[in-house]
Amino acid sequence: MLEDQLIKVATGLAFIIPGILILRWWLNRSVGSPEEWAGHHIKILQQKHARGEIDDETYRTRLKELQDE
Repeated sequence: MLEDQLIKVATGLAFIIPGILILRWWLNRSVGSPEEWAGHHIKILQQKHARGEIDDETYRTRLKELQDE
């Protein structure tokens, strides 16, 4: 009886742990490192500033926030 329960637990963990690791890998791959994320958003911020969509003060404030993250 106890042996059957241990086998069920081990089988469940054999599927759950690799599933968690694969999900974690996939999420990190799609999001990238924090530096890549910030760099991407800084480029977008620079483009908006160049097009005149945001003023200088907003640009500097948001740029500082991105660089602090």
